[in-house]
Amino acid sequence: MPRDIGWQVDDAGARRYWDGNVWLDNEPEIYVIEEEEVVVPPPPPVVAVAPPPPPPPPRVVEPVVEEVPAPNPLRWLWWLLGLLLLGGLIWWLARSCNRPATVETAPTPTQPVATVPAGECAGDPVTLTVSTFNNFGFGAPSGDRPGADLWDKYHAEHPCVTVNETVAATSDDARAAFNTAISAGSGAYDIQAVDVDWMPSIMALPDHFVNLQQYAGSNDWMPWKVAQATTPDGRVLGFGTDIGPEGLCYRSDLFAEAGLPTDREEVAALFGGNNATWDQFFQVGAQYHQATGRPFFDSSAALFQGMVNQIEYSWVDSSGNIIATDNTQAQHLYNQLTAAALDGQSAGLGQWSPDWNAAMSTDQFAVMLCPAWIINNIKGNAGDNFVGWDIANVFPGGGGNWGGSFLVVPSQGTHQEEAAELAAWITAPEQQAAVFEAASNFPSSPTAQADPRVSNKVEPFLNNAPVGQIFANRAAAVTVVPFKGAQYFDIQTKMADALNRVDVDRTMSPEQSWNQWVTDVRALG
Repeated sequence: MPRDIGWQVDDAGARRYWDGNVWLDNEPEIYVIEEEEVVVPPPPPVVAVAPPPPPPPPRVVEPVVEEVPAPNPLRWLWWLLGLLLLGGLIWWLARSCNRPATVETAPTPTQPVATVPAGECAGDPVTLTVSTFNNFGFGAPSGDRPGADLWDKYHAEHPCVTVNETVAATSDDARAAFNTAISAGSGAYDIQAVDVDWMPSIMALPDHFVNLQQYAGSNDWMPWKVAQATTPDGRVLGFGTDIGPEGLCYRSDLFAEAGLPTDREEVAALFGGNNATWDQFFQVGAQYHQATGRPFFDSSAALFQGMVNQIEYSWVDSSGNIIATDNTQAQHLYNQLTAAALDGQSAGLGQWSPDWNAAMSTDQFAVMLCPAWIINNIKGNAGDNFVGWDIANVFPGGGGNWGGSFLVVPSQGTHQEEAAELAAWITAPEQQAAVFEAASNFPSSPTAQADPRVSNKVEPFLNNAPVGQIFANRAAAVTVVPFKGAQYFDIQTKMADALNRVDVDRTMSPEQSWNQWVTDVRALG
């Protein structure tokens, strides 16, 4: 159907034909739109009509460019001041958070938070039990027992730990109780002091003891001391306390009576100095006995302890085989010693017996082997004011170590970590030096040995002898560190029994007692 097409003004203001849907050309003609015939009439007269306002142009969004002002030094100063103020505010708030809270009902505006005064325990208290023997010098000094008072010092540094030390009279007593506890699986002390002679039995039961390696810290010990407590797979079962380098303690007053020199350097030369031998020792003994009619040395069992420690493999070889009864070197020393004893040179005293203790203040003997730790025994038995004892920087056979101990931590304990830490602390160089200063137990730590408290120590009881220097020299003279297997202690105990049968009880001849010893050793298995 034809539609009328009229003139219209388009959006641009021009006159054009408009069919109601689309704009057409300006020529009047027939258009076919959507298959319909359209008659385009001539254009009407022009009537001035105001054109509609043009549509707004499309909005173009341009990026905003911010103008950055030129740097101003004062601006940075203000920034810095602001940061300082902010930091101060943060500090004040943090400090305020840690201040005691205000309690409205309290009579004062604030109540302090409960704190632990210095020296008081802030956690769970622990009591550690320690077993020692003789005198390790750890405890407070008493009338007859010198000590460095280390337990109180440790408690002051570790307020939660209290230490109770039990002191056995002898190494044998301590070992018997200890073996019972280990066999039973309960009853052992948190820390056990172990003599070097029965340390091998500890090494044979490594699973019963704590590996102390991780607790050693910066502690140091003589290499051979460490080796005595280290298993083949590297576990450290004990921390070394002291060692026992040996000199000769002698009675200068009794030497003077026998016409022998009394000056300690002259006495050292009398026994042979650096070339001293056991033959020379017994020759001097015979000279003293002939001059005075009195015994020269204290005890055969005590003397043999120093002699046998100069044999690398005396009772057990490196494979653990018992070689004691076939050791001709040990048998030679036995024969030499028992012959001198029966010739009147021995006082015939059992070591550690009451008679042996009492004889240190009498004229029953004039010389005894003198590891550092035995000075306590001499002084304690003779009395601090006793005059006459001295020490010579010499030892038959060159050098020897008698004694020295370790601290072990049984794995059955309930405070193993605390015990291991205490064992490390008390065997550290600082404490070892303090023990020697107070109780004469010579340190196993090279660092402690170099401490002036050790190296410069003089012992008034021994005629002001420079014991720090003497024992350092005696330690340096040790060239043989005897191997001691698990059965060493038992075999050595049987040897002491054999010597006592000859020297103390006088119940057997040397040959008879040796044969009995062989039987006893073989019975050990």
